[in-house]
Amino acid sequence: MSRRAFLRTCAAAGLYAALSPYLARAQARPLVYADMHSHIGLLGGRADVREAMVANGMLVVSRKIVTDGPVIKRFPGKGVQQVREPAPGELASRFGRVLAQMKAEHASANLIEIVDAATLKRVVGGSEPAVVLASEGADFIDGDLKRLEAARQQGLVHLQLVHYRVSDIGDHSTDRPVHNGLTALGKETVAMCDRLGILVDVAHCTPDGIAHALEASRKPMVYSHGHMVSTTPHWTQSGIRARAISSSQARAIAAKGGVIGIWPLGRQYGSLDGYASALIDTAQTVGIAHVGVGTDLFGLGGSTVIPGYEQFPQLEEVLLKRGLKPDEARGVLGGNYLRALGAALA
Repeated sequence: MSRRAFLRTCAAAGLYAALSPYLARAQARPLVYADMHSHIGLLGGRADVREAMVANGMLVVSRKIVTDGPVIKRFPGKGVQQVREPAPGELASRFGRVLAQMKAEHASANLIEIVDAATLKRVVGGSEPAVVLASEGADFIDGDLKRLEAARQQGLVHLQLVHYRVSDIGDHSTDRPVHNGLTALGKETVAMCDRLGILVDVAHCTPDGIAHALEASRKPMVYSHGHMVSTTPHWTQSGIRARAISSSQARAIAAKGGVIGIWPLGRQYGSLDGYASALIDTAQTVGIAHVGVGTDLFGLGGSTVIPGYEQFPQLEEVLLKRGLKPDEARGVLGGNYLRALGAALA
């Protein structure tokens, strides 16, 4: 190679290196998908949330803070259990720290936070990735609903009522009931979510807790991650079965405009095709407009058919091959969740 040709090659390489971020952005997939329940960058280590979203067509990700995290532990073969009682104010304090950390990350990565209906509308009509600030468990309230108001002011718009701890909000699905559903505070929390514009999430709730939430709320709600069964789940069943939602309660959530999020648990489905079957089966019961994807990314202990967001485009292809129309597939892969979120924010 001549010296002149060598220099031309180096110049081209330098220009490409300088332009590569812009070329990558131009070649990136359109942002069209949404995940109802994710721990990316939280339980999943220091993942680059924006990069993972943009590279794989993710428009919106709901990032869940695990509010009872300090007092629960996963035991091999026994699932997740509470190991101690929290100190007064401990979970509220931790929630505040993690929320501040997340907001700093979003500002640094130039990720939009969906805080109201107007922001959601701009996001859906645009091409920039956005996040939903969400909480897995309302334990941070710690008996004081002013903490819920404060969290809403800081951007919280999606609240899962319980997780793996029987709390002053209510029972959870895999432990002996103490309150027979939601407590009076739990019902007040649901009603306040309606007033503040927070989407209520009944994943991990007992059947009685779901019934209480349906009674207390006037707005659409979601069951963000789990699966549907024909009978009523019971806490004495296996963890997977106890975590399910009955088809009758799934239909009740759908009747109020809500969404049933199916998790991609590998032990249940084995492949993307098997998972697609679960989405389609759920749609046959509640309607295609009321099904969504809650990946529980980094929260399923490695047993998942969606280990990363690169599976979303693949899943869309599978759903289309299985007979869904393009708008139906896009609804399942995020549009339905965003509609319910918008109704809660209104």
